[in-house]
Amino acid sequence: MAARKKILVVDDDRVILTFAGRLLGREGHEVLTAGDGFEALNVLSDFTPQIIFFDLIMPKIDGDKLIGIIRGMPRLKECFLVIVSAVVAETDFDFQATGADYYIAKGPFSAMAENFLAAIRAADEPRRRDIPKPVVGLDHVYSRQLTRELLSRNRHLETILESMAEGILELFNGQIVYANSAAANLLGIAPERFLTARPAQLFEGPVRERLDALLSAGPGGPAVIGESNPLGVNGRLLTVVRLPVRDDEATVMLMITDITERRRLELKVQHAHKMEAIGTIAAGVAHNFRNTLTEILVNSQLIQFNFKDEPQLQEITERMHSSVKRGARLVDGLLHFSRKQIGKEFSCVDLVRVIREAGQIAAKAFEAGLEIRTELPEALPVAGDPAGLGQVFTNLFNNARDAMPQGGTLAIEGRREGSQVVVQVSDTGMGMDPETLEKCFDPFFTTKPIGKGTGLGLSTAYGIVKGHEGSISVTSVPGQGTSFRLQFPLASSEESPAPEPVNAFVHGRGQRILLVDDEAEINRAMKGLLQKLNYQSALAQNGEEAVALYREFKPDAVLLDINMPGMDGLECARRILAADPAAKIVILSGYEPTEPELPDLLGRKLIKGVLTKPVGISELSRFLAEVLEK
Repeated sequence: MAARKKILVVDDDRVILTFAGRLLGREGHEVLTAGDGFEALNVLSDFTPQIIFFDLIMPKIDGDKLIGIIRGMPRLKECFLVIVSAVVAETDFDFQATGADYYIAKGPFSAMAENFLAAIRAADEPRRRDIPKPVVGLDHVYSRQLTRELLSRNRHLETILESMAEGILELFNGQIVYANSAAANLLGIAPERFLTARPAQLFEGPVRERLDALLSAGPGGPAVIGESNPLGVNGRLLTVVRLPVRDDEATVMLMITDITERRRLELKVQHAHKMEAIGTIAAGVAHNFRNTLTEILVNSQLIQFNFKDEPQLQEITERMHSSVKRGARLVDGLLHFSRKQIGKEFSCVDLVRVIREAGQIAAKAFEAGLEIRTELPEALPVAGDPAGLGQVFTNLFNNARDAMPQGGTLAIEGRREGSQVVVQVSDTGMGMDPETLEKCFDPFFTTKPIGKGTGLGLSTAYGIVKGHEGSISVTSVPGQGTSFRLQFPLASSEESPAPEPVNAFVHGRGQRILLVDDEAEINRAMKGLLQKLNYQSALAQNGEEAVALYREFKPDAVLLDINMPGMDGLECARRILAADPAAKIVILSGYEPTEPELPDLLGRKLIKGVLTKPVGISELSRFLAEVLEK
């Protein structure tokens, strides 16, 4: 008879447990039994067996996982592990890979009794884990078909669980007994740490508190956490759903879903909606502001015409013009949140040239210790406005400069990606925290001291890029730097180049101009300016008045505001064109025109063009001359 040993038998089949307990007990051994791997681990907490017999297919924790756990326990390092299972009879099962010391195929009890006792004797023999061990009892295997079906089903379920993107945790009496690979990846926890652990042992702080609340909630309690306030674990945003198991109150399933990307897209959509709302508000504010700037500009230009021999007045009006230009740029910064200007014809622009020119300007303002590095191809053609695009990169470069007061590097990279042009603007500056990062494109938001910035630099860049059918995004790490990624549609190099600006103004030849604007001060000032340009003019303050006056005055051109009380500008244009299809109508408005039918009217040349307030005498004179000559 073999020396008395401590033995643990693990099997979910109570008949097997009874058989093994009685057999080994009669042999004088100290025998304890467990109905599954989970129960076995509880037994092993205060029991150190020399031999363990266990099945492979069991609920909670199956046999091969149990082996892995036991082999990791120093006090059980030399324990003799014996697999007793019908699975080992399957030719496609790699039982050697389990790491057990002995393998017994289930069969008749008489044959199994002999094999159990043989395994105990083998436990006293020197072990060679590098030599393959045979499976005993194969000549008495029974229920092969049933075993094969159970094994196939188990493998099928295991495959499904391991293929899921969602993490799955199974808890029994509050302890984790199963975790799929997705759970380990999402939570950043090694698989071996899961088994028999409680969530409170794996997490700390608010995450542990929220999981405890979820698990302790009764049937009527919350079954989901993280929908409105996701769990932040392992750099991911997660939701956790509690799934009770029918007819098993002790078992709970947790399904873990990674919503990081979904939340990023939601925030992107929210930001887009916010920008749209800001753009709508800005358009209304800018309309009134532009009207005011127009009054100042036109009246100051009248002063210049009337007092050409007064140097002091000329100097004063020039300063007024500069102030108007700054105000116009401020308005433009707001309105870049609106849609792209209708009627604005983009030309083919080499973005590389724009970037280099903006870089040359920025470099003059860079302090010593600031370095600009560029990695750009020969050309990056996009359809756009060179001045607007130049402003984008000037704003980004200035922002980078301010972020590196102690010196650093500004890196600019450009490339083609399929049908897109991609530009990366990165700095090694102070970076932005999450709160600042979320608001950095908001108008008037700035972290700079009062007087050092308007808060419109990045917001203007955002609007201009959107107006070019592009996109701009930002990533930042506090203390490490910030990177902006810009994308634009790749343009054909065959598109016409941008025209050179002309600064001189052109006098008229006595043609008649109908001015239509609900702002009386603008009408009077514009009338005086047109007179200086040698035009005759008539004034109307609404659409109804303009239609009636058109028949009487018979103007050569119409300068028409869009937003007016009563009949708006487009309805007025439609009635004038109905009466006179040859009418030459020019839109002059403080709004960025967004009416959907305006592009059609422009495309069919029924509307001759769009001028945005404030408009200077040079631009107005050239535009009118061009329209009247056609």
